Amino acid sequence: MIQDSMFCAGAEDGSVDTCKSPGMRRPEAMLLLLTLALLGGPTWAGKMYGPGGGKYFTTTEDYDHEITGLRVSVGLLLVKSVQVKLGDTWDVKQGASGGNTQEVTLQPGEYITKVFVAFQTFLRGMVLYTSKDRTFYFGKLDGQIFSAYPSQEGQVLVGIYGQYGLLGIKSIGFEWNYPLEEPTTEPPVTVT
Repeated sequence: MIQDSMFCAGAEDGSVDTCKSPGMRRPEAMLLLLTLALLGGPTWAGKMYGPGGGKYFTTTEDYDHEITGLRVSVGLLLVKSVQVKLGDTWDVKQGASGGNTQEVTLQPGEYITKVFVAFQTFLRGMVLYTSKDRTFYFGKLDGQIFSAYPSQEGQVLVGIYGQYGLLGIKSIGFEWNYPLEEPTTEPPVTVT
């Protein structure tokens, strides 16, 4: 918690107050405020592909369910929106309205392991590769093409984020992490 004594250098240690004007802050108070500001805003550590601009979006973080499906709406020469299925529930559609929706359902134990995206002004197309050697195409792969894959072997797609405008998706990024561990059903070993 920020206290009044943190605002000026020397206020707590009995030395001369070095901030004569209002608004001066101690470095540690400013660092705390900066940290809080960054935590409150939309920030991602991952890379976004595409020119960007528009409203930010991100799929829901779900630590109990994996991505089990994906819907991609494709309009006239561009991808308009994406929607992930987490377990048995569809997350909120992210992006612009309209377009023809294509739906993919992943098999049990199947994960998205690599993605290719194509951009011009908007996202034009996507190709998804899965852990069971299946490939899904959405839109057209023309324009500038990027590949996205996890930094660590064994990681899978767990989230999608980006920016969209009135017509469609203008940038997209992918969050990778390890799949959820299956709970064991074996009884604990007892030593007698």
